[in-house]
Amino acid sequence: MTETKDDRLTRLPMQHPYSLSKAERLTGEKNVQHLFEEGKSLIAFPLRIVFLQNSTQTEPIRVLFSVPKRRFKRANKRNLLKRRMKEAYRLNKQMLHESFTLPTSAQMIAFTYIANELLPYSLIEKKMREALRVLQETWAKNAV
Repeated sequence: MTETKDDRLTRLPMQHPYSLSKAERLTGEKNVQHLFEEGKSLIAFPLRIVFLQNSTQTEPIRVLFSVPKRRFKRANKRNLLKRRMKEAYRLNKQMLHESFTLPTSAQMIAFTYIANELLPYSLIEKKMREALRVLQETWAKNAV
């Protein structure tokens, strides 16, 4: 049986549980500015987490990864650190999604790297897990 072009278009892509799709990324200057102006902040060194509840977005959690140019002048180092943070989040985001039980609201989250030196991936992943756990606990306190 042959597949037509319409069949391919109507089929939904499979969403892998460990993917980080474009829809899950926080974009738009207004959204980012609103997040940093109104959001609450936590620190799990070397990460600073800014989060804000947003009821207008479709995805339950949207994330942003940032490495300041002030700390790392070379773009290749900033990109390396952002890749490491994205990978650590991608592999551990399930613990955050499992605890997120508010269907009517959504969260915007920004992860900013605040250390002055390049840290290995293993340490970044460990700290990302710790940051997600702290974020879970904060959401649980605010929900009660």
